[in-house]
Amino acid sequence: MSRQPAFPDFIDEELLRVPMTLDTVIDAVHERWRMRLPHHQPGDPDPARTLRMHRGALVAETLRALREMTLADLAPSPGTAGPAGLAPGPVPGNAARSGAGRPARPQDLALIDEDDVAVDIEIARCARFVKQEAEAELRELHTYTSALVHDLNVARETNPFGPERFARALWLGVQRLPLGKPVQVAFMHDAAEPLAETLRRAYASASQRLQAQGVEPAAYRTIVFGGGTAWGSDLSRYRPSEGLHELQAGKAAAWLAPDTPARPPPPAAQGPAQPKPPPVAPAAADPQRVELLARLFHAMRQERGLADHTHELLARLQPVILRLVQSDAAPLEAYDHPAWRLMNQLAFDIECSSPGLLARLLSLGNSLAEHLAGTPQVKAAHFTWAIVRLAAARQHALDQAVAAAGPQIARLQRIARDEASAATAAVPLDIGTLDTVPAKLLPEPAPERRPSASLDAAQASTPGTHLRCHLQGRWRHLMALWQEPGSEMVLLLEPAQGRLWALRQPALARLLAESLARPLRPRSLVRRAADRLLREA
Repeated sequence: MSRQPAFPDFIDEELLRVPMTLDTVIDAVHERWRMRLPHHQPGDPDPARTLRMHRGALVAETLRALREMTLADLAPSPGTAGPAGLAPGPVPGNAARSGAGRPARPQDLALIDEDDVAVDIEIARCARFVKQEAEAELRELHTYTSALVHDLNVARETNPFGPERFARALWLGVQRLPLGKPVQVAFMHDAAEPLAETLRRAYASASQRLQAQGVEPAAYRTIVFGGGTAWGSDLSRYRPSEGLHELQAGKAAAWLAPDTPARPPPPAAQGPAQPKPPPVAPAAADPQRVELLARLFHAMRQERGLADHTHELLARLQPVILRLVQSDAAPLEAYDHPAWRLMNQLAFDIECSSPGLLARLLSLGNSLAEHLAGTPQVKAAHFTWAIVRLAAARQHALDQAVAAAGPQIARLQRIARDEASAATAAVPLDIGTLDTVPAKLLPEPAPERRPSASLDAAQASTPGTHLRCHLQGRWRHLMALWQEPGSEMVLLLEPAQGRLWALRQPALARLLAESLARPLRPRSLVRRAADRLLREA
């Protein structure tokens, strides 16, 4: 009976096969370059000849980068004895070159332009192409590698040679070629298709070897819904309701126990002469509202990605909203009620807060919850007041961050002034010549049209906007900090690391156009909870 391989044995065996994979990709790119050379400067060396001469350095550097990334997987996580979850690995980019594109620090501020973003775009494009072409093989290999690390539910990424990692390692190897950056980017572009085909076969072969060695694959935990789920499908599929009416009308009644007393109907009118009844004590809370609210909060606690601090604040707000629902059914009729918007904003601010500001934000959230709990007759206006307080705290934190980045902002302003003066000096104007041109010969001014990506970039760079952005080979959470009026300079802050990133508007526009950047907005917790309840009903 053969011994089941361990995770390190699998990594060592696959690393031995990486050079053959890279040779196949290099041969395909070299053959393409022999037929049609990529764009390069006239004085640069011949790309095809240079690739053939330095292919050994490319393979060696790519293999070294992959080995370093996979060795990080074998390091145990804190408090565990097994392999750690797959780390993102070394960040590719231009750190070893002139310094352009590195994360901005107080003493090292780099400006990322379109050329730097082009590298990230091609790395992401290459990885995405591999994912599309080898989707089935990736899923199958994922079950085997999950079994090797005892992740029986396939709950995390366990493939040490995934598309993103392989593409990043290949870019590090391409930088060993003595070619200009445009040609290196062209290599990544031309390598996407052969790399996808080669890795597809490599993933399938790895699964077959693990199966032959007696590895029992893990199983995905999936939920299958009826209807067409493919992109652009015209078949019927589940869509969440636009409000809580469906839950309140039909589903909530089915959850009530058979012996739950129902609210008595109001008495019928007996005519205008009937005297008014004497005042009575307020009626008990509607059991349907209470049950529905309890189930909604239970579903919110199952929401993935919420921090423990968020769950604690939601638990403190639940009795306050229950008091509001007893006298006002509005929170159970609309997703955008101030009570829900306060919870959404609190969860979003906690998720996007830096470690240094988290304690202050939690103190404010607890104070708001305590104030609402102490209000005798809580109304929607009280939640609106709390939302305004949260907005003031965010603005104060933004002002503090801008003040702390003052030296870097001053440096960017000097760069913008220098570039503006250089551009003006390079284009002299001949006013006399312009005056001699008849007005009827001048073309009609066309209406200014900007690409939609540029419009998105202008909105995404508004100070205080949070972004999920792919920079330097990693997905990062950034916050727009400052933008020079009338300039392309944008300064962003990475709250988790305290790093500053300086981008140009065209670079941000390209990231948005390539779906490598998108604005982050608060998610509707009650909408997602209602969606979950409707699916379970």
